[in-house]
Amino acid sequence: MKQITVFVLLVFVLSGCAIIRKPPEAEPGVVDASAWQNHRLALENFDVWALQGRVATGQLLGWTGNLSWRQNVEHFDVRLSGPLGAGGFHAEGTLDDGVVIQTKDRRLVSNDPDALVEKTLGWTFPLEPLRYWARGLPAPGQYQSISVDGKGHLISLDQQGWELSFPAYTTPQGAPDLPKRIVLDNGETRIRLVVDRWFDNNGASAAN
Repeated sequence: MKQITVFVLLVFVLSGCAIIRKPPEAEPGVVDASAWQNHRLALENFDVWALQGRVATGQLLGWTGNLSWRQNVEHFDVRLSGPLGAGGFHAEGTLDDGVVIQTKDRRLVSNDPDALVEKTLGWTFPLEPLRYWARGLPAPGQYQSISVDGKGHLISLDQQGWELSFPAYTTPQGAPDLPKRIVLDNGETRIRLVVDRWFDNNGASAAN
């Protein structure tokens, strides 16, 4: 009887140990590691999306335009156009298979779209990492510093030579909290992005 009791206690202890979860490790700049882990996972799973917004640069001869972005996992379709449709570009594809950059008078294909976009616009527009930053996520790879609030919202990020701030968030229907405004600065170009509307990828408008 004593052996049976010991065996039952041992099974109970082992089963209890099996459900213990190691809390996420604290990171400098992150207020609540668990909140950041949960929100980051939700954003990573939110990989089919679309947005419409406005872009403005803080250069001496500033540029303003409209941004339309559709993302389906790795495939993106991005249109940046100036007033009355002038200037800008249309980029579509994946980084693995090549991205087609279409301007008013040229059509180019590249696996390094950021370089072509900079040549087209005359200023830097970080197309590749922005598909992560737009959702409030760091791009893959290292970053120099990060700040995350108690809700798990990314507040600031220093990555790939850009300093980013996320001063406002919104909660579209059926989606995790997403940035409403983003400011990007690489020391030469300062970009302000305002998201007017998040969409699902069928074009249905999500409430902001």
